Amino acid sequence: MRLSTRHWLCSIAFLLSTFVMYAQILEPFSAVPTEQRDGLSKRLDGFVEAHQHRKWEKLYGFISTIGKGGVDLRTFVVAMSSNHGEDFAQYPDLQAFAPSRTRKNGDGYDIYGCGRAVREGEPFRGIAEVHAVFEREDWFFTGWTFRDSSEGACAELSNPNWQPDSPLKWNSPMKELEHAH
Repeated sequence: MRLSTRHWLCSIAFLLSTFVMYAQILEPFSAVPTEQRDGLSKRLDGFVEAHQHRKWEKLYGFISTIGKGGVDLRTFVVAMSSNHGEDFAQYPDLQAFAPSRTRKNGDGYDIYGCGRAVREGEPFRGIAEVHAVFEREDWFFTGWTFRDSSEGACAELSNPNWQPDSPLKWNSPMKELEHAH
């Protein structure tokens, strides 16, 4: 059996697209330039750790210019402390984030992964999104949110065809800072 050139090219194209699709799952930062991936991974770990331990002063150093919304360190710490209390919290505290894939979005990249958070002692788990931007020669984050916290949502990330419903707009300060001025 002899394959025509057209069939041969279609087969090669299919195989290449399959490799590219699976590469995204194997390398969560594949959409990011290769030379910047390690730096992004390390900064993302620091961002999550600062959230996890409620180190608001440290977290401030990981927040993008847009994410800060022009507030200074003191205002940031007060806003975060008042929105992330142990007995009363407006927002969940990010505890863990395992990146799965990244997509270009506006001024930066949306990183999707399985996230764990806690709010007033109640645990949450699901698909989370962190928005990263490269500014001032380093990686900074505009914020994070859950995309889907339904039962088993994280398992959906293993599907190479998974995509978010629609991209979020990350052109405003973190939610915690909306009334901080």
